[in-house]
Amino acid sequence: MAQNKIILAVASLTLAATAVNAKQAAKPAAKPVASAAKITNLSRVSVPSEKAFQPNDVNVAMPAAKSFVPVKYQAVKSPEVVVAPTSIKPMPVVASAKTVVKPEDVAQIPIVKPIDLGLDPVLGEPKTDLQNLVEIKPEEYKMIQALIFMDYNKRYDLAMPLFVELMDVPQYQQQATFHYAETALALKLYSEFREKMLTITKEAKDQTIKKMAIESLVKNMQYLQISDIEYVDPVAKQFDVDTVNFPQYLIKKAKYFSEKGDLKEFENALLMIPTTAPEYKEGTLLKAVLNYRRGKLDEAVTELEVLWPLVEENKKDQIRNLAALTMARLYFQKGEYKSAYKYYLLVDKSSGQWLQSMVEQAWTQILADDNVGAAGNMFTLHTEFFSKAYAPETYVVRTVGYLNLCQYGDSVHILEDLNKRYKAIHEGLDTYQKTNTQGMTYYDLVKSFLKNTKQENFDGVPRSFVVELARHPSYMNIQSQINSYEDENSRFNKVTIDLIRKERDARLEMLKAKNEFTAAQREGRKGDSIKNLEKKYLARGVEHLIYTRARTGIKKMREAALARLTKEENMLRLKAGSNLQVRFGELTATLDRLIDQQEVLSYEIYSGAGEHIRYQMAGGEANKTDKAPASLTPDDKGDYAWKHKGEVWDDEIGHYRSSLKNVCPQSEERTPSSENAATDSGEKEEKHN
Repeated sequence: MAQNKIILAVASLTLAATAVNAKQAAKPAAKPVASAAKITNLSRVSVPSEKAFQPNDVNVAMPAAKSFVPVKYQAVKSPEVVVAPTSIKPMPVVASAKTVVKPEDVAQIPIVKPIDLGLDPVLGEPKTDLQNLVEIKPEEYKMIQALIFMDYNKRYDLAMPLFVELMDVPQYQQQATFHYAETALALKLYSEFREKMLTITKEAKDQTIKKMAIESLVKNMQYLQISDIEYVDPVAKQFDVDTVNFPQYLIKKAKYFSEKGDLKEFENALLMIPTTAPEYKEGTLLKAVLNYRRGKLDEAVTELEVLWPLVEENKKDQIRNLAALTMARLYFQKGEYKSAYKYYLLVDKSSGQWLQSMVEQAWTQILADDNVGAAGNMFTLHTEFFSKAYAPETYVVRTVGYLNLCQYGDSVHILEDLNKRYKAIHEGLDTYQKTNTQGMTYYDLVKSFLKNTKQENFDGVPRSFVVELARHPSYMNIQSQINSYEDENSRFNKVTIDLIRKERDARLEMLKAKNEFTAAQREGRKGDSIKNLEKKYLARGVEHLIYTRARTGIKKMREAALARLTKEENMLRLKAGSNLQVRFGELTATLDRLIDQQEVLSYEIYSGAGEHIRYQMAGGEANKTDKAPASLTPDDKGDYAWKHKGEVWDDEIGHYRSSLKNVCPQSEERTPSSENAATDSGEKEEKHN
């Protein structure tokens, strides 16, 4: 049906077109325009008629009808409604924007007239009056000259006197003092550097110079004293100076707070020392001491075990020997005598603590029931090799060792040796102490020994006692500082002497140049030749003048510095003398107690010998390895009568063992513990044949 409608529409359009053409053909021709050319011969066109179509002439194949099939989707259950907890509160609604500027306010903004770029320059009348220029003052010239000498020429001996002159000018005092301290450091005048920099730290009002001074002090803390931390540390914190990169500063800071008892600041300083710094070893040792003071014995041992591989190889290192001695004492306190014995042996003989470590090692052996080893090691300290050593405690240790072996006769003989050797010494020490009550007397005593080390007696005090007295850190540290002051005095003198020599040489060169210039004048020379000689003469004259002024300026500061050094040295000597006096009293009191213990030990010996004799009288058997002496007084043929004729090898000291055996009754015999016995397969024997 639809197809038929299309065909009819096409046919109707065709018929309508044909009718229009026919109507136009029947219409008369239009009249020609008057102005147009007349056409007489017009050709005709034959237009054929269009073909008419009938409804059945066109067959249009319409597509088949399609049916719509909806897609089926699987139904999914909707999620449950989530109910927000009551604890969650909705965010408040942001308030609506506030109008800051209203449109009508814009109209109130003042209008700025644009800059007129075409302004003509306004020319003033030229002024021909002279104006005063700001001239450089003589002090400023002097400061520039001193800085050139110091920073560029590195002539610190010439720069220092100029700074000395500027220190008298109030305007340049602080800056000149700072630079003077820098030149003192370069000339190795460390006390001058310390004193001047500390002065700036305490008194300077210019904060920039004050900060520069504190940075220099932190950087060069090795030339300062531990007590200086009291002034330096607060100022360093005030200016936020980075101290972590200066381990020397951290070490002295830790020691300062250790002396003050502030363990928290002590620990904080040690924790900042990097592991790559040379001071890390000393810092680790101090950490162990810190943990011990806090009662953390195991943590202290752990710190030293970490430290030991770092210092083990260098046997002369003081840190190594102190670490070994401290480790041994910590193990001793824990009751681990085998480990303690091992570390006591690691203290090198070059250390001042070696003899004390040997005595403590012997006590360790006794507590570990190794009385044979303790007696043998103490025997080596009583040979001629150690005849000049002060070691009264070794006799007590050896006596206890023999007593535990039931060698009563030898025990008595050792006590007799103690009394014979040290009773007279004790009386002399007691007399000296009562006679001399001033600390400087004890300082002079040590000073006399240092002047003549071969002398055997000093006012009733034996040489061995003076050596023991002087090797303590309470004296050695202060004396080291006194020696540094003496060295600085010598360096000050050297600087002065060098300037005198240079001044003399400059004067000779000046006179030589003057003679050459005068001779040229007499000869009537002209041109560059005589000008060069004149310049040379003037240059030598200026050089001589500089050395003369330097010598004069440094002489003034040297006198003031030496007066200060002398005063500080006297104070240090008084402190050292006081420490020596206290140390003298401690050693004397210790010797007094050791001599008093003779009575207790004698009672133990006689009591043990009596019990031993009664045991044998009752039919008991002693250890068959040896026999106990029947008498407490050894004769010339007894065991102890033998005198050592062999050699004592210093690298084997600590490994010797006595040949005297344990002769205590079997029921009383004490055998060394297999766990803690301090023995070694290479140990030597004390032969009593």
